[in-house]
Amino acid sequence: MRLLPLPAALLLLAACAGPSAQDREASQVHTGIAQQALRNGDPRTALAEIERAVERNPENAEARNLYGLLLHLYFARLDAAVEQYRKAIEIDPGYSEAKVNLGAVLTALGRCVEAIPLLEQAREDLTYREPWLAENNLGWCLYQQGDVDRALVHLRAAIASNPDFCLGYRNLAEIAEDQGALDDAARLLERYRRSCPKVADADYRLGLVQLKQGRDADARTSFLACAEKAREGELADACRRQASMIPEG
Repeated sequence: MRLLPLPAALLLLAACAGPSAQDREASQVHTGIAQQALRNGDPRTALAEIERAVERNPENAEARNLYGLLLHLYFARLDAAVEQYRKAIEIDPGYSEAKVNLGAVLTALGRCVEAIPLLEQAREDLTYREPWLAENNLGWCLYQQGDVDRALVHLRAAIASNPDFCLGYRNLAEIAEDQGALDDAARLLERYRRSCPKVADADYRLGLVQLKQGRDADARTSFLACAEKAREGELADACRRQASMIPEG
């Protein structure tokens, strides 16, 4: 048997040993910078930092999860996000946050059959600090599959565990509207607006439901509030357009 030269053997052992303590520490530093950049509204800097974090320590599950989140929510690279979330879970099989995030992106891709087991695992984790996300994502996925009754159970559990969870009210309102329960939809959207008073989407959706109810004056008020909050962009334009089609008074 041919023996490896000593330097090559040492390199092989180093590779098998995984990231050094220095690399792990550097990876955490880059992850922290990425988190701060994201809080400051700078996803591109966050992405550059998280790529450095993963390069220094490919086994950093937290960095992998944040990498997936950036690709998913800020750069619309859904398949790439799936890969990063899966790597995070492979590194840490009990990482419920990554399971919820992976479930969300799989749902967006229309792959609820894969998402549901992950979300069920996450909701059973009593140490997971944001159970309403697991309940909401599971409920919405079930709704996409046509299981309305089970969907409502989980969506209601989401707002029960977090009474100010805006997305839960929005999703429940959408189901109520789809089922023709306009009064319930309006009530849920008003609750959505109270929980997230700066979110123009709440006013827009409420205005659309109020139009269906024949409450034109209320709808106009909602659309104008939406336009003021959104200020510019497609949503602001849509709200101004809707308001302009409703006579004053």
